[in-house]
Amino acid sequence: MTSPIDWDYLAALSGGDREFEMELLQTFVEDAQQRLQTLANAVNQGNIEQIKRDAHHLKGASGNVGITAMQAIAAQLEQSTTPETLAQAKTLVEELQRLFATVASEVSA
Repeated sequence: MTSPIDWDYLAALSGGDREFEMELLQTFVEDAQQRLQTLANAVNQGNIEQIKRDAHHLKGASGNVGITAMQAIAAQLEQSTTPETLAQAKTLVEELQRLFATVASEVSA
């Protein structure tokens, strides 16, 4: 399976400092884990504003570390979630959680 992490982007960002790249990713993993839990709770509660806030945060955070698939899904979640699209929002959050699990296992490897 292809990594969701754009290692070339991270290498350019860090000047090739692999230790710094791992620090960035570890910080992302810690933050995103909490944010995804809050996001899932917001979807279950139908809290559109919270969904948009958390999705916006995840969009920026994942983009900053080169995880563009998560960035794209979070952007979609931020832009398209309405009370009528909560079922789709739940599906998007599940996809974010799957991608996150892949990233987290790669960072801890």
